[in-house]
Amino acid sequence: MTKSRKFNPEYSKELLAIAKQDLETARLLLGTELKRKENILFHIEQAIEKAIKSTLCKLQIPVPLVHELSILVDKLPEAHTPPRAEELVDLTQFATIRRYEEGKAEITKEEISAAYDLGFQIVQWAAKIIKD
Repeated sequence: MTKSRKFNPEYSKELLAIAKQDLETARLLLGTELKRKENILFHIEQAIEKAIKSTLCKLQIPVPLVHELSILVDKLPEAHTPPRAEELVDLTQFATIRRYEEGKAEITKEEISAAYDLGFQIVQWAAKIIKD
């Protein structure tokens, strides 16, 4: 059973600010020659995860204490489904198993750029709901 916790709706602003910082970290890493490109995707996944969790906080929905983006999206009311939600599933691996592997994945710059764009869209979507 997945544990959940209901947070004060005001916490949504703080959590969104952290999501924006995670996305900024990813943006800064984009211009580097990291061996572990998974690190960039980890920060993008974290930004998305926190943006969705911040939205759940704002809507006063108990937040599942998980990294699975699909579980988080499933908790949102249909009227608050994030853009490109179907693409989020692939990023969960970078907050879980891929955190513990030494650069084994073949990840292209195009894939990273697309993931960053998705992260940017999700953070902007959350910001509109939270109106930070």
